[in-house]
Amino acid sequence: MSRNKIQFGRPPKKQQKATAFSVKIDNLSLEGCGVAKHDGKTIFVEGAIPGETVVVKIDQRHKNYDEASLISIETLSQNRIDPNCEHFNHCGGCQLQHIAPLAQLEYKQQAVLSLLLREAKIKPNKITDALFSAPYHYRRTARIGVNKHRQTNTPIVGFRRKNSSKILQVSQCNILPKPLSSLFDKLRECLAKIDNAKAITHIEYLQGDTKGALTFRCMEPLAPAAIALLNTLVNAFNLQGFIRYDHSLVPLADNNGELSYAINNINLTFGSGNFLQVNAQINQQMIDRAIQWLALEADDQVLDLFSGLGNFSLPMAKHVCKVTALEGSEAMVTLACENAALNSIENCEFHLADLTKDEPLRPFFEHHYTKVLLDPPRSGATELIKNLLSSSANLSLQPHRILYVACDPLSLAKDAKLLKELGYEMANFCVMDMFPNTVHIETMALFKKAATPLKKVKAKKNKSLFAH
Repeated sequence: MSRNKIQFGRPPKKQQKATAFSVKIDNLSLEGCGVAKHDGKTIFVEGAIPGETVVVKIDQRHKNYDEASLISIETLSQNRIDPNCEHFNHCGGCQLQHIAPLAQLEYKQQAVLSLLLREAKIKPNKITDALFSAPYHYRRTARIGVNKHRQTNTPIVGFRRKNSSKILQVSQCNILPKPLSSLFDKLRECLAKIDNAKAITHIEYLQGDTKGALTFRCMEPLAPAAIALLNTLVNAFNLQGFIRYDHSLVPLADNNGELSYAINNINLTFGSGNFLQVNAQINQQMIDRAIQWLALEADDQVLDLFSGLGNFSLPMAKHVCKVTALEGSEAMVTLACENAALNSIENCEFHLADLTKDEPLRPFFEHHYTKVLLDPPRSGATELIKNLLSSSANLSLQPHRILYVACDPLSLAKDAKLLKELGYEMANFCVMDMFPNTVHIETMALFKKAATPLKKVKAKKNKSLFAH
């Protein structure tokens, strides 16, 4: 009897060794990868720049595209620069530091315009210059990761590694304000002295015009000695300090000063855990452009959706008859009302509303608004737009202008297509460099009522729109 092993099915395929080859990079993807064509198939190459000829090796093959790693560069782009950060090759943030800042904006604009044309068959009537800021030391919010090295028990303080959930040990970060250049080292020194430092999972940083704050997220109570160490640390950087547990927020001692920022002669206060626009320079430009594009007039009735602490609502209120602002967070509505009172603005109403549901919004949507500002989360506002524009049977009561502030290009394309079907055209468009040196793309798009009649689109009732 034969002792040979019986083999069922086809013999296994031999693993072919990936061979390197040369490609020309045509453009940049929304994820920040160079895009090329090879043998009729699209290839994405991390680290490559449009205009470069590079040698690559396929890492992963897919049905419609391949992913390749960069081996060498045969022809350099004039837009390639040396990264400013020592952690560039390992940190998961600031992925585009190897590209000149203004070129980053141009590539981002091209990527979004291509997406709009491909997915929504939309070409903006006008493209306005991008909003941009200083490429470094711009960030006024950040989430800093904390862990401990298993072997040495040394605290790890930094950000997530590239393509990983692990925390990278960071010495300094060039996107935080310059006064915080030594913050990471001081945090490590402080955490090394705390016995149960592993209870601290991460640290949230917020910065106003004159005062900032660090909030330590803790899974279990800290000893008085540990709290004293944290208090000394935040005082050394002239920051407020907080400890956030599951169901409580405990301020550290000596929390002097106010967390606030000024915009268009309006003072907006905020607290630990509140949402802020990351880039103060871009935020100012964004509000000014929003007021300009909406062409606000004294008799306008404006609807602000996802209004937050009043960042758009209160500056707009100074130009119009009334602003109605809807927000899904009760804490933010309370804060916005306080900010309105603080600035003696009486023509701006803030309401708590579940923007994921249809029925609770109908009383608001049945009013006539001449202008609408929409600043949704990354998941977009498809059903919300349907509900808003289908509430009125009289087409003359539809908003004349809708300004869409987008933090995700895919959601913008989806919602822009819907607005087009509902009788609006994209009258103006721009990109905003809210996050310089990163792949994040924020945009503003102004929609005006077109001459074509509205298409009837049924709104779905009580369907969750956003995954918070």
